[in-house]
Amino acid sequence: MTRRRQYIKATGIAGLAGLTGLAGCNSGGGDGGDGGSTTSSSSSSSSGGGEPVKIGALLPLSGPFAATGQENQRGLKIGEQYLDGQIMGRDFEIVYKDNKSDPNASVQGARELVEQENVDAIIGPASSGNSIAVMEYIAASGKVPLIPTTASSTDARDKCNPYTFFIWPSNRHTVPVGVDFIQKLPNYVDRDIDPSKVHFVSLDYSLGQNNLELTKQAMSDVGGEVTGSTLVPIGESDWSSYISEIANSDADVVTGILTWGAAAKLIPQATSYGLTEDKTMMFNSGKPVGQYAASTMPKDCVGWYGTHFYNPAKESDINTEFQDLYGGLDSNLLPNSVAGGGFEILRSVAAAMEAQNSAAVDDVLNGLSGLSWDSIFGEISYRESDHQSKLDFVGATRVASDGDVPTFKSLEEYPDVIPDATCSV
Repeated sequence: MTRRRQYIKATGIAGLAGLTGLAGCNSGGGDGGDGGSTTSSSSSSSSGGGEPVKIGALLPLSGPFAATGQENQRGLKIGEQYLDGQIMGRDFEIVYKDNKSDPNASVQGARELVEQENVDAIIGPASSGNSIAVMEYIAASGKVPLIPTTASSTDARDKCNPYTFFIWPSNRHTVPVGVDFIQKLPNYVDRDIDPSKVHFVSLDYSLGQNNLELTKQAMSDVGGEVTGSTLVPIGESDWSSYISEIANSDADVVTGILTWGAAAKLIPQATSYGLTEDKTMMFNSGKPVGQYAASTMPKDCVGWYGTHFYNPAKESDINTEFQDLYGGLDSNLLPNSVAGGGFEILRSVAAAMEAQNSAAVDDVLNGLSGLSWDSIFGEISYRESDHQSKLDFVGATRVASDGDVPTFKSLEEYPDVIPDATCSV
């Protein structure tokens, strides 16, 4: 009996294993990609009747965001295994397009998926800029369900449309949680710190710039301030001069948001410089405390703090299943939120189709809108008004352990986080 059928039988859940539809520190780690061209992955299951379902995956498999796209792809691959390669009793295939981390290539890839491949839905892109470009094409003429994987900028959320859904948190999710956690850090740090002043660090592009402005406002709301900022060019490998700038800040706490590639460069270098002995490092993105950091960086990269919406120690059947499936991949990483995002997006698309017993665009949109399901992150729902997701967060740290991997330690819990809607579909 397959994994999915075993899970459904064990939990007694009909349909898609817990999904219910409404009518909706390794310093060498980086973002290098394989430069892959268009590929497709088809199920090997026996045909279940009807035309196969076809899902497009528009991911950065090369370029500066390749590490993210490759983990999204791993999540989709284990999602295929979890679903036994079938949706509604029909075979399905995922058609992969490398958008090369570029907005123009993203729109071209979306056009090919819609107009040549005739996909029933698109998963991706990953970055906010690429996602916004594709959202505009989808709303104007593509008109198929679109679920970006890791787009976090509020610009993407403020351009909501009936076709686009978001499983990943936006900066409006993460910043208020991060600022609150910063105010509680004196309870956990073994020296006196002033949480009212922070220095901000990020890559110099739309996500980081947007996060900086929101952090300034959130710190002001609690009577604090951002005393300075360090914005680093995308692709920078030597962070030594930026670490010196951070070290010279008059703030005790360093915060911001990092991509995986930036985290893989900053964290080991900053640790080797002893920056954590003088500064308390707390990043909104979860990269310093997430599974990627634990599995790619030296064991001494501990003492970093972060807010995150994936707790690898969460006890649930679906999280256990996800981790078991990920463990079967050819990957040196641990099960992580970015792979989990791809995994859960695919599950949500499948749930919407199965709830409606249809892959037709209007039916899938109705199935996704208001959809609620038990995920590896906890219960998620796509809010009907703007298609954003409600998520559970934790404030956490990485601490030394007896094994090869530092331990994820949850310190604060933030359930049911979702910002006010800023637009309506």
